[in-house]
Amino acid sequence: MSKGCRWKSGFLFKVESMTIDELKKNYDVVNFVEGSIPIPKKPESGLVLIKGSSGSGKTTILKSWTNAGNVQFDNTKSVIENFSSIENGDELLRAFGLKSIPTWFRPYHTLSNGEAHRAFCALSVDHKVECIDEFTSTVDRNTAMSLSVALRKWVSNQLLIVASCHIDIEEWLCPDHIYDADLQEWQQRRYLRRPPISLSITVGDFKDWVLFKKHHYLTGDVSKSCHFYLARYKDTPVAFLAVIHRCSRDIPSYWGESRIVVLPEFQGLGIGVALSEAIAEFYTDNGLRYFAKTSHPSLGLYRNKSSKWRPTSTNMVKRTSYLQKDGTPRKQNGFGKTEKQILRDVGRVCYSHEYIG
Repeated sequence: MSKGCRWKSGFLFKVESMTIDELKKNYDVVNFVEGSIPIPKKPESGLVLIKGSSGSGKTTILKSWTNAGNVQFDNTKSVIENFSSIENGDELLRAFGLKSIPTWFRPYHTLSNGEAHRAFCALSVDHKVECIDEFTSTVDRNTAMSLSVALRKWVSNQLLIVASCHIDIEEWLCPDHIYDADLQEWQQRRYLRRPPISLSITVGDFKDWVLFKKHHYLTGDVSKSCHFYLARYKDTPVAFLAVIHRCSRDIPSYWGESRIVVLPEFQGLGIGVALSEAIAEFYTDNGLRYFAKTSHPSLGLYRNKSSKWRPTSTNMVKRTSYLQKDGTPRKQNGFGKTEKQILRDVGRVCYSHEYIG
């Protein structure tokens, strides 16, 4: 059968191609004139949110305000190598909640949607772009909440414009200016501060670790002799803490923080710090001493600055005592660790503090 022909009731009919004018006539859009989208005046500084439904003109406004395109990752490099410097990458990736350190050393295209959007926002700030289109459109709403908080913390006097069809980010983003593309009007910011995050903390169980262990930055192991605590946000488990009893030559009895993990979509909101200090307060209120060690820079640097934590004599000291003169591991100082674990500990900075409240 030739092109432009159809069979119907055993007969062959020739079908003529429809013109664009005929199509318009069929749908009664002959006299349709496309309306132009009004372009508001561009703010000079601050965090700007353009909100509106799909097709309301958000992207058109962005393009009229700036010619800058979205940042692009080089997938032949690791995520952190795409930043202007390793130091900037370290600081920004942690600030935007991508705190799973091994993720930094993978190519961008291997990241999950949530991880990729966090890295994308961090790189956008590093490259000082003026706009981020479709902000949080590809992530779950808990991740959107934490990303909005992170972006608000980072942007001060510089101009950054974000466009989104999700209005739930407004209260967490706390923008300096809001333009509603649907109503075609500027709106005053409704929230001076973001809403509080209320956590419920309960005694947990070893089986709760299954949900969190793959997100720990060093290991998925935890001792069953620990005390376990679970933090929930709106009945959803968001953070896990394990505390273990220890003793040393100088301190016959004390409690130490063994594991603390916040699920990726809730990172960057301060939940880990809040959980750690709530449990530490509980132990010290009962006359017990509470210590915490971590190799995670965000948590360690926070405790260095906090008046609630006192650095110990081993704070930020590399564990050279784990090695013998020939550079091989001194296993008696490894406390039962494997040779690989001892060598890992020697090469990293460990933050060590006692909670004093």
